[in-house]
Amino acid sequence: MQDHASDNAYHYNVMRRAIDLIDARDETLSLEDLAREMGMSAAHFQRLFSQWVGVSPKRYQQYLTLGHAKALLAQRYTTLEAADAAGLSGSGRLHDLFLRWEAMSPGEFARKGAGLIIYYGWFDSPFGEALAMGTDRGLCGVAFAAEFGRDVTMADMCARWSDAIYVEAPEKIAHWVDAGFEGRGEAVLHMIGAPFQIKVWEALLAIPSGHVTT
Repeated sequence: MQDHASDNAYHYNVMRRAIDLIDARDETLSLEDLAREMGMSAAHFQRLFSQWVGVSPKRYQQYLTLGHAKALLAQRYTTLEAADAAGLSGSGRLHDLFLRWEAMSPGEFARKGAGLIIYYGWFDSPFGEALAMGTDRGLCGVAFAAEFGRDVTMADMCARWSDAIYVEAPEKIAHWVDAGFEGRGEAVLHMIGAPFQIKVWEALLAIPSGHVTT
């Protein structure tokens, strides 16, 4: 029991150091560089990071980069300026990142979805009733209605892309939702490890071992 507790404390501190290192750097760090900094093999570090944080080091850094780029686009940076400031090699990389995680282009995101059709539907999930939204490219948002109800949940999600056209068509996105929640098929966007979850893990790792917080 003591050895297990010691291992957990050690791994906790390693993961906290790894996240601090990633957050402190402007550029994306390779798996090998991160593992070397932590004194581990690449395979061992990848396994532990994924276990503790919930996503791989690469995906974690993609989320942070995407979040930074979204903030820049909201400040009316051009896609090229946002890509450069986010440490990407060009607007093409930014475009690919948005398509992978947002199911829309950087331009569509910056225009608040103007001219974009977003399909939505209500689904049962392990966390209660869920509102899922997606474009023809894949899922772009998931929210849970158990706490605030349908109206508030819908208004919050629509505010993210205020100029988009919303069409209730659960059948258009049901296969992606099933893949995300039930593991049936393949989701174009993985809902596990969303940006909010990443920030929650980051906050949890900042709590000293043996302490509690609200």
